[in-house]
Amino acid sequence: MESYIPSSSPLAAEELTAYIGPKAERYRPRFGRFARTGTTRFEFSWNNPAAFAGMWWYLYRKMYGWALLDFVLSVLLGWTLFVPILWGVARAVTGDYLYFRQADRKIREARPISSAGGSPAADAAHLARLAAEGGVHAWVPWIAIGAVFLVLGLALLFFGLAWNAIPPLRELWPDPPGRWA
Repeated sequence: MESYIPSSSPLAAEELTAYIGPKAERYRPRFGRFARTGTTRFEFSWNNPAAFAGMWWYLYRKMYGWALLDFVLSVLLGWTLFVPILWGVARAVTGDYLYFRQADRKIREARPISSAGGSPAADAAHLARLAAEGGVHAWVPWIAIGAVFLVLGLALLFFGLAWNAIPPLRELWPDPPGRWA
């Protein structure tokens, strides 16, 4: 989404671990595949959280631009039968690469000027800055769960009101026979 700073020196494992935060051991090998030839290039990978959580995964990983794009495209494309499936597959395939690009750019921007030409400085202040810049938002899963319950509650309220307001709906499903009828 934003301009990309090309690779000059490889990312240090300490830098990646500090930036990624939780699940760093999962992402580091994948990130290594994207830059193993010395240049950054896309390779196929699969990310289940990106596929199923979508916008929430982007927000969790502090990828705000991609979260907004995901939300806008989801609204514009609508929620027909196949669009969410295809959009989820697209997110799953590209999620790791997009996250790598962001991590690479942010780590290079955070490096001290003295280490720009050579190896990165792995001092505590630099790693603390990366941890603050990267990492995850711990509040996102709770907000996502709350949003799901809110949508379910609103759907139940809507269908309950529609059930009582529209008499033909009651005729479609008559009361079942039995002792509770």
